[in-house]
Amino acid sequence: MITLFVIGILVFTGKLISFAVKAAWGITKGVLFVIGIPAMLIALFVAGLVSLAVPLLILALLAVFLWPVLKGK
Repeated sequence: MITLFVIGILVFTGKLISFAVKAAWGITKGVLFVIGIPAMLIALFVAGLVSLAVPLLILALLAVFLWPVLKGK
């Protein structure tokens, strides 16, 4: 019985760690897309790299507007 309990605890711990990594990755992606990309574009614009910031902004806007169409929603 103790062996089954230990195996169960190990499996549960593995599943919990897997869930935590997936949740952390999802939160990180959300934060980077909501805060990181606009902050990077603003920093490039303020630093005088408009020739780099504008094409990146255009690519980001295309991705945002075309993603639902290409995904089929």
